[in-house]
Amino acid sequence: MFVKCCFSRCVNWWNAAGPPSRTVTVAVAALVCVPLAGCGTETAIYADVSAAREQARIRDLLRDLPDLPEGFSPRPREGWSPPFRAADANCRTVLEAVAGRPPRAKELRTHAEATFYGERVGELGGASVASFTADAAESFDALGEALDGCTGAVRRNPGDATLLVPADLPLTIGELELGDGTAGTRLHGRLNGYPYDMHLVFVQSGRTLISVVHAAMGTADATRTEGLARAVTARMTGEPE
Repeated sequence: MFVKCCFSRCVNWWNAAGPPSRTVTVAVAALVCVPLAGCGTETAIYADVSAAREQARIRDLLRDLPDLPEGFSPRPREGWSPPFRAADANCRTVLEAVAGRPPRAKELRTHAEATFYGERVGELGGASVASFTADAAESFDALGEALDGCTGAVRRNPGDATLLVPADLPLTIGELELGDGTAGTRLHGRLNGYPYDMHLVFVQSGRTLISVVHAAMGTADATRTEGLARAVTARMTGEPE
């Protein structure tokens, strides 16, 4: 059971009332928290429900992100798919995670995705939220290995004017600290002959793995990437932005 979003608040509330012991504090706080969708807000929790109900809950949260950066449509579409097939296996692993296929997913319980269209030319944001039956660190670590290995060209084929290569992340994204761990990369180059920029951010929080992509023609705005990653993470974990 994962109730990170509200458990600490409920414990603090009970402590203020003067509980007789730590054991009672934990037991009663759990009883108070489990039936709730969140303490004061509709943040995600993962309780003893079916995988289908959990998936529906995640999908509903993705459809209702109150803090999306300005200009992104509040009505998301279906999940994001890579606009090209990466030649490099490590780069494919990174892109597939945002499409709802995280690595080392033997303990994957469920997942849901959404795509948000932006107001700039070719701009879109995608998010995938994967819930595991155990800590998501193994999948997150596998993504870290793939990010380290994604160093070559990313292309569909040499003749279609699509060529993207890993590039340095803007400082504002590279210094993000969300959840229990944050990682990311940038792919920059041309898509079908047009200048294209893509930022990818991955956040592990307990049993949850959050994958975010922000892409646009020309250059993707790093502040909007940061805002998107923070909005999704805050909605799913209850962490303040």
